[in-house]
Amino acid sequence: MTGAALFVVRARKSHGTATYNCPTAEWALRKLGDFQAAGHDSVSIVGPDGQSLTEAELRAMIDGPGAAAHKADRVTADLKS
Repeated sequence: MTGAALFVVRARKSHGTATYNCPTAEWALRKLGDFQAAGHDSVSIVGPDGQSLTEAELRAMIDGPGAAAHKADRVTADLKS
């Protein structure tokens, strides 16, 4: 029996390492934010395929492929008015 693929978020803390196995990209992004807010060092994210991810890549997974273009259109429309 194999488990679901997870996003793994790790941070170095003063007393060791904290690791969260997150079932979704949204959860991984929340844990990343928690670690950053707490000021932990060396925060890393590993996706379900074993590849390291940046915060921007994680956000892109959540927002979907057309999100950046849609946001750019919205900003341009606001500037024209």
